[in-house]
Amino acid sequence: MAGTQNIGEASDNPVAINVTAMVDVIFCLCLFFMCSFQFKQLEGKIESWLPKDRGMNATPTVDAIVREEIRVVMKWNPDSSTTSRSIMGNNSQVGTDAELMAVIRQQRDEYTSQGKTNWPLMIDAQSEVPWQDVVHVMDLCKNEGLPRIEFAAPEAPIN
Repeated sequence: MAGTQNIGEASDNPVAINVTAMVDVIFCLCLFFMCSFQFKQLEGKIESWLPKDRGMNATPTVDAIVREEIRVVMKWNPDSSTTSRSIMGNNSQVGTDAELMAVIRQQRDEYTSQGKTNWPLMIDAQSEVPWQDVVHVMDLCKNEGLPRIEFAAPEAPIN
């Protein structure tokens, strides 16, 4: 009496279902959908055709490019173990914090008088410059109320 139903109960399902065939069909459907699946293209990818009559040889020189930024260049001097600071375009080194901020204020006022309001202050520091000096310049600029402070990318090595 080792059956699947209790004693005295009538069988509700007199026919047993073979699930092996059902598993095979589901497995085949999974394989079909996996093989027919096509991946979606990247959404940010834009196909473009660049002009062939202009290019690398026709690019303007660095002097001809008009920059709408204030760039603080920081270089490490290993002989004196100090950081030299200069403003690009001014090409003279600024020694004290007051001199640095005076040059930055002057360039900011020039941009404001020309109607340019969305320019960044770029900090272009060599990798040898201590972070303490970079953060100090950032603090000076934040105290002055300059909203956009950015870091310049390192120069690419010339092959």
